[in-house]
Order: sequence, then C-alpha cells, then structure tokens
Amino acid sequence: MASGPETEQGGSAGTREGTALGDLSMPPPKAAGLRSWFAELKRRRVFRALVAYGIASFAVLQIIEPIMHGAHWPEIVLSYVVAGLAAGFPIVITLAWIFDVKAGRIERTAPAPAATGLRGIRLALLLVGIGVLSAAPGLFYYFVVRGGGRSLSTEGNSSASTASSIAVLPFLSSGEENAYFAQGFHDELLRQLGRIGDLRVISRTSVMQYKEGARNSREIAEALGVSSIVEGSVQRAGNRVRVEARLIDARNDRQMWGDRYDRNVTDIFAIQTAVAEEIAKTLQARLSPAQKAQIDRKPTQSTEAYDLYLRALEYTNRPGSEPENLAIAGRLYRKAIDADPSFALARARLADVTSRAYLYQPGKLNSVAEEAKEQAEKALQLQPDLPEAHLAMGMYFYGVPNDFDRALAELEIARAGVPGEATFLIAVIMKRQGKIDEAIRHYQMAARLDPRQPDVLLELATMLRLARRYEEADQVSDRALMIAPDYAAASMNKALLHEAWKGETDLAKSVLRDMVGRFDRRGRLGVQESTIIPLLMHNPREALVFLESVQADSLTGRFVVPKAFLYACAHEALGDAPRARKEYEAALPSLEAEVQKSPSSTGQHTILALAYAGLDRKQEALREVGRAVELLPMHHDVTLQHNTEINRAQVEARVGETDAAIEHIRYLLSIPCQLSPALLRIDPRWAPLRADPRFQKLAELE
Repeated sequence: MASGPETEQGGSAGTREGTALGDLSMPPPKAAGLRSWFAELKRRRVFRALVAYGIASFAVLQIIEPIMHGAHWPEIVLSYVVAGLAAGFPIVITLAWIFDVKAGRIERTAPAPAATGLRGIRLALLLVGIGVLSAAPGLFYYFVVRGGGRSLSTEGNSSASTASSIAVLPFLSSGEENAYFAQGFHDELLRQLGRIGDLRVISRTSVMQYKEGARNSREIAEALGVSSIVEGSVQRAGNRVRVEARLIDARNDRQMWGDRYDRNVTDIFAIQTAVAEEIAKTLQARLSPAQKAQIDRKPTQSTEAYDLYLRALEYTNRPGSEPENLAIAGRLYRKAIDADPSFALARARLADVTSRAYLYQPGKLNSVAEEAKEQAEKALQLQPDLPEAHLAMGMYFYGVPNDFDRALAELEIARAGVPGEATFLIAVIMKRQGKIDEAIRHYQMAARLDPRQPDVLLELATMLRLARRYEEADQVSDRALMIAPDYAAASMNKALLHEAWKGETDLAKSVLRDMVGRFDRRGRLGVQESTIIPLLMHNPREALVFLESVQADSLTGRFVVPKAFLYACAHEALGDAPRARKEYEAALPSLEAEVQKSPSSTGQHTILALAYAGLDRKQEALREVGRAVELLPMHHDVTLQHNTEINRAQVEARVGETDAAIEHIRYLLSIPCQLSPALLRIDPRWAPLRADPRFQKLAELE
C-alpha cells in the first residue's frame, strides 16, 4: 500500500482516467524500465502486503491442520483451505495496489506521477499474474512435494488419504498360549497407533481376515485402501518375550523399518511404545506431546492384571456380542481389576461390555446398568484423558438412560484415540435422533476406518434404505456380502431392501428358505431383529416353514415375540381365520406377561396391540398402541418412533379406523422410515385398506 502526499494534479487525473481498478496509471516498462516498475510496487507497499499475507496464511494452516487431524476430517478439507488461501494472493495484491491505510483510515492510493502507463484490464491481468506466481510455490509444495492430493480414495461423498493410512496385520505366533498374547499385543498396538492423529489406522475387524494364510502386501493394501502395512510375530517363553515388527511400503513391497525386541515380559509395554513411535517416525506422522504421553503411559504395573486383561480382550473381540462371551470377558476384567484396582483401561473395557450386555438383554437389570456407570466413572477418575473411558461413558449414556447429547459429547472426545468405534457409535446415535444424512456420513466415515467390517456396511445399507436411496443401499449390501457371503443379517437386509424398493419378494422367500436350520434354535435374534420379523410378516408360507425349525417358544431380542403370534399372523395372511384366532389366543398370555415384566417397552405394547386387533378386541388394541406411543418421549429414539407409528397404523387398519390409518401412512411416506409404497402393496397387514382409493394412490396401485 502506498504512502506519500496526493497531489491535486494526480487527483484530477484519477478522476478523468480512472478505471474499475481506480487510479492505476503508471509508466510502461519499456519507457520507465523494470526498475521503475518495482519502485512503484514498493511505493504501493505491495511486497509488504504479500509478505504479511503469506505469514498469515502459514499461521492459518498451522492452526487448522492439527484441528483437522484431531477431528478426523478428510484430507480434502485441508486442500480446500490451501486453495482458498492461494486464491487470496491476487486479491491482496490488487487491494494493496489500489488502497492505503493512513491514520487508521483506508484511502485510495495516489497515482504515479506520470499520466500514462498500464491501465484497465492489462494492469488487472498483470496484478493477478503476480498473485498467481506468489501463490505457486506454496501450491507446488502442498500438492506435489508434500502430497496434499495424495491418492484420494472416495467413499460416499468424502475423500481419504492413503499416504498416512496404515493396516496392522495380526501378529503371528506359535502355540495356544502364545496366541492370546500375540493377539493382545496386536490389539494394544492398534490402540497405541490410534492415538496418533496424523495416521488413519484400519480397525481390527478389517485386518483379522489376514490372520492366517498367504499374505500379499499389495493386494491387502488395495483391499483396505492403505499405503503401509505392519506385520510381525510375538513369541513368549516363560518370563521372556520376543517381538519382531516390520513396516512395509505396500506400493513397492519395500521394508521401511524393522526391528526385533528380546526382553522380559514385564517390558511388553515399552516394546509396544517403541514400535508405535518408530512407525510414526518412519511415516513422518506428527506426535503431539499429549499423544506421546498417552503412548508412553503404562496401563498397569501388574503383569498378572495385564495377562487377565488380554484374556478378557480375546472374548470381548469375538464377533456377535454373544452374551456368553461378554459374561466371560466381564469376569476376567473383574479379576484384572482385583489384581490392580488402578487399572483404568480394564475398568473402561468392563464398563463397555457391561453396557452392551444391558443393551441386548430383553430383561433390563438395574444392577448391570449401575456397574457400567460405576466402572466408566472410576476409569475417568483414574485417567481423565483415556479415550476408552470416554467411549465407555458414551456407551453408557447411549444404552442406559438414552441421554444422546451427553453420549455424543463423550464420544467426540473418544474419537481422538478410538476413531473407528467412536465414529460408528456416533452414527448409531444420529440414526436414533433421526439425523439421517449425518448418520449416513458418519457410517461412511466408519466404513473408511473399517473397510472390511460387514456390520458397518450393514448399518450403512440400512440407513440408505430408510432414506429410500435404494440403489445405493443395494450396492453397499453387495459389498457386505462380498466380504461375508454367509452373513445372514446382510442377506436379510438386502431381501427387505428389494421388497421396499421394487415390491419383489423372490429374494426374501429364498433367504427365509435358506435360514431354515441355520437360525439360532434358541430364538435369539441379535442383529437380525430389525429384518427377520418384517420378512416373516411379508412371506407367510415361508414363515410357517421357518418357525417349525425354531425350537424356542419365542424369538427374543430387545423384545419378546412368541412363535404363536407369528403363526397367527401367517395363518391370517393365508386366509385361515380360525387357525389364526387360535394362535392369537395362545400367544396372548405370554404377551400380557411380557408387558407386565417390561412396562416401558414400546415393542411389547405394540405386539400385544396387534394381537388384540387380530382377536377383534378393538378398544384393548387401541389402548395398548396408545400406550406405546405415550412411551416414545422417554426413549428419545426417532427410529423407534417411526416404527411404532407404522404399527399404530396397522392396528388402526385392522380394527376399522381407516381414516386415521390413511393419515398416518401419508405422513410416514413423507419422512425417511421403513415404510414405502411397495411395502404397502405386499404386506398382508395392509389388506383391510386395499379397496380404499386413498390407499391405492399412496401404494401407487393406480
């Protein structure tokens, strides 16, 4: 920006000959020479403005980059920031040329003494060119030297860099006794590396498929979307342990780092820390003082407690969250805590498995919930910055009191150390809050962190189905089934998707036939809960065959569904009213008992309401579904609310409240939820409405 007196002559010239850029006249380079041109730039303080803006831009990048990595934003966000700052250079040069700051006021710069020179578009282009040249070194460094545009791998609507991504393959071992120890070392190394914000560490479930068999680094890297692979072995003999670890650049199979550690088993933490720090150093990942302190900290001083912890971790990580495995893990964690009461990580893990046990059991025990809260709080008291403790606290708030705001606050803290697990649970909560687009985005983020985890892909496909983005949901379902072809929950979700999307039931019938003999004979639903009941309702002939193969009297998940009730629905759909009535009457005592046992369960009230409706007990049916609706606010669950409203409309349709049912259907079709026009056409429970012209229009039957 220029200084110096503004002459009367210069001012009048600016008035006569000024352009869109103001008083821009200057001696042409040919006449005044290059020296005059630089003198004019100096007089107008353009160079000083450039230096100041460059320093400010550098400061902005220094601030935003650690924030970005800590929040696990995609690398492309930083690319946009760099591009925006680069675009500011021409603007700053132009403003510096035109204006000056005098005595705290912005004024137009006095023109050059000569009356002729570059003006208008020619001068504007020249100034923009200088700005572009000024920004070029920074852009070249970021996008070429530094690799800001590193091999971006798209997933959903985001991009992720593979240059700072890493997969830690299961460490090899020999013998059963070595196996759990090697697996525990692998899990804890993943935990250590997850602390480093500059690294995107692929989650455990995605790498466990490479535990056995031949390994091809390039193929693994391509499948997981990473550039670096860590592999090694762990052997334990008495109080001695040998660990070998290697870091491989999977793009060219070059070993970037490797080392062997022969030490006492009590030094296992030091080995984990050394391996994590060497990997970070080799990959040039920044390690903040707080991250280094977390990595260096020993979780326990007790070898006995740590051994029990590793044994518990093996049961915790078994697939399916089976109650038996969670119970064994809980007992082992408690023993570890008895050996070392200050073992915060063991307390956090115990709180997590206890919350999960509470969440998935049909009868909720207050003592289980209290233990989960107590252990999570104690873990935070012992180690306030422990990510696993914040994860456990978030799991408690989500699963027990349904305090989603407090759960999200804890999970955002946990993301710094356990990004995959925290991001997945954040997505689950946003689903229950009805934030469909946000939930989909977080499931996509979780899928990038855990690309070979079919459970994550199943949840993503489910969310896309609720959003009625059926084609995308079908593609994600295929990815899940490609990873796990025998994954029954994914097969059932795809079958339900095809029903909701196209009204096609062939796949659903095939899936139900395949499930005969494969379903848990004790009737436990697990993750199949939200899909198998609708499929049975939509396909009554296949439902009858399937139910014969289940030995238990009820299907059990978060609520209990007697087989007699499902038999009744199937027989009613097939037109056998007497048999249906008999089955409804058989199911009624069990359903009434379950409502007495779990009076706050909306699911139990709606099933009882449907049974009353099947028996033409209109007032009781409307009373029970009304109670279910009244209970919704205490659950803070939008997905549950929509499912309950679908059931309410079905009850209303069955008992002759046609107008109310039609209005509820119209509303449900206007929001993201399970219901679709195709399901209105194929679900037998909507049969009482089929002759109504309003229903025909909603079901797209016209």
